[in-house]
Amino acid sequence: MSGLRVFTFLPGWDLPTTGPFALKLLAWLDVNGIAYEQVIENNPAKGPLGKSPWIELDGERIGDSDAIIRLLAERHGIELALGATPNDRAVAHAFKTAFEERFHQILEWELFMHPAGAAFIDETIRHQAPPVIGALVSRSMRRHFARQLHARGIARHAPETIAEMGRADLDALAARLADRPFLTGEAPVLGDLAVFGQVAPILHWPMETPVASHAKQLSALCDWSDRIKSECGLALTAPLHARRGVAAPGKLAIQ
Repeated sequence: MSGLRVFTFLPGWDLPTTGPFALKLLAWLDVNGIAYEQVIENNPAKGPLGKSPWIELDGERIGDSDAIIRLLAERHGIELALGATPNDRAVAHAFKTAFEERFHQILEWELFMHPAGAAFIDETIRHQAPPVIGALVSRSMRRHFARQLHARGIARHAPETIAEMGRADLDALAARLADRPFLTGEAPVLGDLAVFGQVAPILHWPMETPVASHAKQLSALCDWSDRIKSECGLALTAPLHARRGVAAPGKLAIQ
């Protein structure tokens, strides 16, 4: 098998990539000891599905994180079970779906549409592009996500309602993790890594947005995230519970 190349958005916020689905894929590769080369590519249009991440393997370009994981699991003989029992598998599947479908919208809304997130994006773009071009790029990006999030449904709600939805999702996750190290047992399963991809960015970004601020106050989530990073070899210099309220420098994330 030729070398595996994984194309992701750039690193940021003490994470190897700012892309939630790419973060899931990298975490899964690390947990399973699969060697890869990470290639930074911030333009998802270059990928085969126009989304990030994608891989190159044996001369083929493959998109969609779940499709990539299924392919690599088959090639490496890795079982993709989400838990030991039917109930565990149902729970892990439900959390994975909830966080990759609805919560991902909330993450994007806070990053691109909430005033604090939008200001961060504007400032980041100004540092990366000439003034006139940067302003055009920022406005275009904001319009793009406004249309997309309205079409998907989340932006049809008032900001207070969006924040309430996000807090409810996080509270449900924290309740599940209150008396167990991972979603279904003593080791992280794909459901953990998928949810981690969506939650880790908001636990680490420096902006004061409502859902991210709530996440940082939930010790069960912070401790679970630290355990996953440890499993993946991504441990921070200090655990999250010791970093709450610390504004770490971030970079632009284009979801």
